[in-house]
Amino acid sequence: MKRAGLLAGVLVLIFVFSGFVGARPQADVDSWTAVDLFVREQIDMACAKGTINDPHFVEGLTDLVLKRFDRQLDAEIAEHAKNLTLEQRETLKRLLVSDYVSYLYQKSFYPKNAKVLVVKPVKVASVKANGKVYDYYYAPMSSSILYPIHWWVQVKDDLEGGHGKDGHGNYYWIDGNNNISYINVIYASSNVVYEIHFYGEDDPDPVMDEYYDWQRCRNYPGRDDTYGCEDIEAIEVSSGDIIFHSDWSHVCDDGMCGSDICR
Repeated sequence: MKRAGLLAGVLVLIFVFSGFVGARPQADVDSWTAVDLFVREQIDMACAKGTINDPHFVEGLTDLVLKRFDRQLDAEIAEHAKNLTLEQRETLKRLLVSDYVSYLYQKSFYPKNAKVLVVKPVKVASVKANGKVYDYYYAPMSSSILYPIHWWVQVKDDLEGGHGKDGHGNYYWIDGNNNISYINVIYASSNVVYEIHFYGEDDPDPVMDEYYDWQRCRNYPGRDDTYGCEDIEAIEVSSGDIIFHSDWSHVCDDGMCGSDICR
């Protein structure tokens, strides 16, 4: 596991372009509701057993859902996936399931009986480094909040669109407008969760991105759809550690995704 420490209470985070019925869904439950209830049940069981911090929990549960609900997921994407290849349909199903599992998994770590502060970051500068442009934002908040994170950074391509290769050499194409909309600071006496709301999230493949946005907005009712479909990611700060509970930004070199702690 990776860890990243806080220095003098100030941290800069960089985000790149980039979540009951029983085990057998009932007949009167639609496909996505069955997936939702099954995922919530599995997360509750893992919390009860003390296995929720397994670094491969999200990946394992994603695989389980894809296997158990394969036919239902085919039906879920059928209307808007007619022109996709078989490989693209399988990729889309994995994207949707892993995104939803990750989202519910992150929420399981939110502190109980917490207070919530809504923060709107303010852009203060643009800086070019290593061939990329980064926008710096300042998030005003009370110093009484444990572990305040005031500085946030986004890659310019994430905001205005662009194409190229990421740090792992993978090609990407994104249309931008993935700015941080606002941040919910969910805090208690011993830990803080920063729930970051982005206006959108792009799949690196522009063909897949259209279907990805449509399905995500359908499965996440109430999200802002100004620029596709609002993306929500969360990080926890506890005991001086920054904990990435399955965020895409923490993908390891071996391609495995799971809970990461950065110190």
